[in-house]
Amino acid sequence: PANELKARFDSSPEELRQAVNGICDEASRLEARVEGIVVDTFGDTIDREMLSEELAAELDAKATQTSLNTESEAREAAVSALDTRLTEVEAQKCEIYLGSYNGNGEKNTQAIRLGYQPKAVLVANARWIGNVDNPQRMELAMPDIAAYHLVVTSTGFEVKGMLNCTNTEDSVANPYRYIVFK
Repeated sequence: PANELKARFDSSPEELRQAVNGICDEASRLEARVEGIVVDTFGDTIDREMLSEELAAELDAKATQTSLNTESEAREAAVSALDTRLTEVEAQKCEIYLGSYNGNGEKNTQAIRLGYQPKAVLVANARWIGNVDNPQRMELAMPDIAAYHLVVTSTGFEVKGMLNCTNTEDSVANPYRYIVFK
């Protein structure tokens, strides 16, 4: 009897190990079954209704912030593009300046200094009698296209001849008027 009792106690660890292994195997089978039930019941998608209110609110806040950041970046890019385009358009626009000068002699060349090179200059004598014998004198010049009595320079324009007469040379000459396109 004592040997039997001793043998029974000695065999207990083996039985215990087998019992624990059996429980683990059953737990694995149960876990697989539960996972199958969840997939069959809910599919592989988690809906908003499955989440706690706190988690749903946190996800909504993150989505809203992401949307706001995207919108802000898009607006900044649009403003930058608009600023660039506005700068380009302002650089292309033409400013118009009006002025006058008195001729200093038909044989002389007179420089009219503006401080910049105009895109075009139109010069005319100030008085027009309007007859065939004394017509209006007017010339247009551009940087690479000079007129007979008018040349555009890097700092303004130069006049000579019929656009630089004095009143003693031509009673209808002075003052000359000009339109400058900057």
